[in-house]
Amino acid sequence: METIKKNIKELPIITTTHGVGEKRVLLNSQETPTPLTQIAVTRLKAGEVAEEHLHPTMEEFFLFQKGDAMMTVGKEQIACSSGDFISIPTNTLHALKAITDIEIITIGCAVH
Repeated sequence: METIKKNIKELPIITTTHGVGEKRVLLNSQETPTPLTQIAVTRLKAGEVAEEHLHPTMEEFFLFQKGDAMMTVGKEQIACSSGDFISIPTNTLHALKAITDIEIITIGCAVH
């Protein structure tokens, strides 16, 4: 595998698969032989919500960089802010609401 170097400012901004917010993808599954599905920097504006959903074949990880959000994991409400890390197991219902503008590093990892 070849070394990959990217600059976040040079990556295209795309809409998230949840239809809210935007992201810049640092690495995707086509660029690595690992079970990684994606590493991205994701931004949501205050009030935007990624509605409740689950991933049957992916673990998801969130590292909050800026802002405040409310994460719902199953029935639990978790207040999140800069520096917080959340791990979402496969098949776990979760949702995300931006209280203020937020920036998160999101990582997906395929589980078979």
